[in-house]
Amino acid sequence: MGKAVLTSIVLLGAILGCRAQAETVVRDVGFGEYPSVVFVSTPRDQRCMGTVINANHVLTSGTCVMTDGQARIYPARLVQVVGGDLSVTNPVVTQQTRVAQHIFVHENFRPRSNDNNVAIIRLAEPFHLPSNAIEEAHIRMRIAPQGHQCDVVRTTLTGSTVLQAYNIQIRNRNLCDDCCFLWIRDESDICTEEITISDSLLQGDSMFCDGELTAIAAHTASDGQIRRFHFNQVRFFTHWIQQQLIRTQPMPEGWNPNDY
Repeated sequence: MGKAVLTSIVLLGAILGCRAQAETVVRDVGFGEYPSVVFVSTPRDQRCMGTVINANHVLTSGTCVMTDGQARIYPARLVQVVGGDLSVTNPVVTQQTRVAQHIFVHENFRPRSNDNNVAIIRLAEPFHLPSNAIEEAHIRMRIAPQGHQCDVVRTTLTGSTVLQAYNIQIRNRNLCDDCCFLWIRDESDICTEEITISDSLLQGDSMFCDGELTAIAAHTASDGQIRRFHFNQVRFFTHWIQQQLIRTQPMPEGWNPNDY
C-alpha cells in the first residue's frame, strides 16, 4: 500500500512539474560569452542565428536558408554570415563577415512537421581563427537531464543587433505528449518547460547547456495561451554534420522538401 502511494506521489509530482511555469529572464550576453553564435542574413531579411562548427562551416536551421514556404534554398551568394560582433551599423574590429559558398539542408527536412530542420552553411572564405571574438562550438553529446538549466542565445528582434540569452529548464520528454503537444515526438526533439517570454523564437537560436551546444530552434507552437518552443538536439545530427563538412556535391538542383 505504502509503495503504491509513493508511486502515485512521484507520478503526480512529475505531471505537476511538467505543467509548472518558471519565469523566463532575458539578459544581454557579455562579450566573449557565446563566441560561436553568429548572425545569418538572407534575402528575406529575417533575423536568423547560426553556430560556428569550424572555420569554414556554420550550423543553422533549414527554414532560415530557404525561401518563404520552404520551396527552395537561397542562392549561396545571397546569404551572409556575421560573427565576432553582430552590430551592422557600428561594427568593431573583431567583426568578420563572410558570404556562403554552398548551403546544405538535411535531405529529410520536412517543413510540415519541422523534422530534421537543420542546415550547414559552407563559407566562401573561412573565419580567421583563433580570434578573440569567434570560437568553434563544442557539441554536447551527453543527455541533458530533467531539471537541467540551460541558456538559449538569440539576437534582439528590434533595434541594434545585440546578443541576448534567456533561461530554460529541461523537462522529461516522456511527459511531453501529455503537456507539450504531440509535435514533440521524435527522439531528436528536446522537451523544455514553458517559456514565458512573449517574443517569437528565431530560426537557428542556439541552446547551450553547461556551455556546450545542445540544440537549435526549429519553430514555435501555440495552443491557446500556451506557447512551446521546439528544439532539435544537435547530438543526433553529428554524423550528418560531419558528412557535410567533407561534401563535394551541392544540393540537387530544384530540391524541394515539400515534395516528400
